[in-house]
Amino acid sequence: MAQMEVISSYLTIESSLVYLGVFVLVVWLLRRPRNLPPGPTGLPIIGYLPKLALQGDEYKSLALLANTYGDVFSLNLGGQLVVVLCSYEAIKKALAHPNTSDRPPTTFYSKATPDKDALGVGSASGQSWTEQRKFSLNVLRGLGVGKSSFEDAIADEARYLIGEMKNHNDIPFDPTKLLGNAVSNVICSVTLGKRFEYSDGKFQELLRMMNRNFEIVGGGSAYQFLPIMQYLTFTPTFKELRSNLHKIVGFLKENVDEHRQNLDPDNPRDFMDVFLGEIQSNEGNNIKSHISPSNMLLTVFEIFVGGTETTTSTLRWALLYMLAHPEVQSKVQREMDEVVGRNRLPRIADKPKLPYTEATIMEVQRIASVGALSLPHMFSQDTSIFGYDIPRNTIVIPNLWAVSRDPNLWPEPEKFRPERFLDGDGKVRRPEEHLPFSTGRRVCLGEQLAKMELFIFFSFLMHQFTFERPEDAPPISFKAVNGLTLTPTPFEICAVLRE
Repeated sequence: MAQMEVISSYLTIESSLVYLGVFVLVVWLLRRPRNLPPGPTGLPIIGYLPKLALQGDEYKSLALLANTYGDVFSLNLGGQLVVVLCSYEAIKKALAHPNTSDRPPTTFYSKATPDKDALGVGSASGQSWTEQRKFSLNVLRGLGVGKSSFEDAIADEARYLIGEMKNHNDIPFDPTKLLGNAVSNVICSVTLGKRFEYSDGKFQELLRMMNRNFEIVGGGSAYQFLPIMQYLTFTPTFKELRSNLHKIVGFLKENVDEHRQNLDPDNPRDFMDVFLGEIQSNEGNNIKSHISPSNMLLTVFEIFVGGTETTTSTLRWALLYMLAHPEVQSKVQREMDEVVGRNRLPRIADKPKLPYTEATIMEVQRIASVGALSLPHMFSQDTSIFGYDIPRNTIVIPNLWAVSRDPNLWPEPEKFRPERFLDGDGKVRRPEEHLPFSTGRRVCLGEQLAKMELFIFFSFLMHQFTFERPEDAPPISFKAVNGLTLTPTPFEICAVLRE
């Protein structure tokens, strides 16, 4: 009798679990909004998240799903509804819509500043984003970013970079640190008003932490804003991520404190000075504003980190493709020798006469697709678009990699061919489908600076060196390291000085 009661009790518990599971599934199905874009169902509650994470190379996996479900599809990632866009037309239409200008909420910056709600211009939404973006763009323009007057600052750093490469005397080396230091120094000159020596150990450690964070985030932008991430703060990876973040922000705060001590609001030297002057003015006039100390700190962080990583990675890809395609490198150098000569370095003014050089940079941006999944957007309101009804708080992931590999836009997309950016007269062709900086209202804040940096650094390096693959080096690999951005697998080069 007692044995039967135990069996009966066991069956009751087992049945209860089954009923509970069925109930959860039914509730989940009933709560799922109607008229959504098609997409894979995945598992109840957690959806397609485990499968996407296990497949890896999320930008490729999402592009493959588009072959089945179309260029606009939806999926559940850990309880969060996500709409993925995999064509130029879909991305252009969605990101131009006013309801997609928000970013998903994030707890990534919690405890990084005294204000737990602080967000930088790249991660803010609504009025905070509008005010910070307008202010930041005005400050950057005022400092000369994107104008020829800023050219000298980048050219000076490019000369330092050339000097460091010469010191290797044709001996193989990994260019990652040198490129990162050079690009970061340009950002530092804009934001902090100073540069750092390539031998500065503290700054090198800062760059290492920055690169490490981009590496360990993984999956591009597919996961970083998912609500489920806040339950993973106990993991060693997240702890390392948060520790690195706090150290980098702490470094920037030290520079803020230095700026405060000798601030002259009437003669600002850099981005931070203008920001501090605006904060001081608002406080003096009792004006409420999103231009606040904590927001400023995180905005500088985002410009510093984002501006360094993306441009550095693009230059690394450029050198890798020059190793793989010496015929392209030679053609760039011949064009440069004819236009610039050997007695001086290139200038921005030379750019219109260097179409093949510019086309090569654009082809590197296309084929490398460093920001493969861009940064996620979020629908701020219930929105009808593409014939579907998308509920508010739905995350939008633009798959820029899919656009860069669309054979309808780029014949033989896997081939490195700069000529695709030249017209019949040999002049630069600028297709609107080329989206290295994304598109829409939240197009990259640093686009003009990045374009200047890429042209000056690349043209200087091509003018001064021929880059060769070291003897006994492993075969060239174009396999990308899939972090927050796509970066090349580490490789070495020989920088042979040109006569």
